[in-house]
Amino acid sequence: MKTYLTLAIGLVGVAGLTSCTKEYYSPPPSKTFIYNISTADWDWDEGVVNQIYYDIDLPELTDYYVDQGVVSVSISVDNETSYNILPATIMGTAYSVNYTTGFVTIYAEDPIFDPDFEVPIPDRAIKVKITLSEADYIP
Repeated sequence: MKTYLTLAIGLVGVAGLTSCTKEYYSPPPSKTFIYNISTADWDWDEGVVNQIYYDIDLPELTDYYVDQGVVSVSISVDNETSYNILPATIMGTAYSVNYTTGFVTIYAEDPIFDPDFEVPIPDRAIKVKITLSEADYIP
C-alpha cells in the first residue's frame, strides 16, 4: 500500500512540475529621435515676450503614442554630456513640452510668468531627445 501511495504522490509531483511553463516577456520596442535647436530656431507668439517655443515635425508620433504609448522628451544644454527630462528649469529658464499627433513643441519660459520679463534666447544649441515607447494599455 505504501508503494502505491508513494508512486501516486510521485506521479502527482512530476505532473505538477512538468505542467508549469515559464513565460518570458520582452520589453516593447522604443524609437529615439535626436534634434538640434540652434539659437536662431526659436519663435515667439505675437505679443508674448515671456515664452519662446520650437516646433518639431515628428510624423512617427502617431495616434497610438498619443493615446496609449509613452512619449519622453529630454534636452541637453551641454552637448549631450547630460540630459534633463522635461519639464525642467535650467539656468533660470523653465522648459516644458507639449505633443500631439505628428508634432512636439518645446517651450522655454519665465518660471514666474512675469509678462514684463523677456525670456532670453538660449545662448547655445540645445539637443532634444524624443523617445517613443510602446506600452500595454490597461484601462
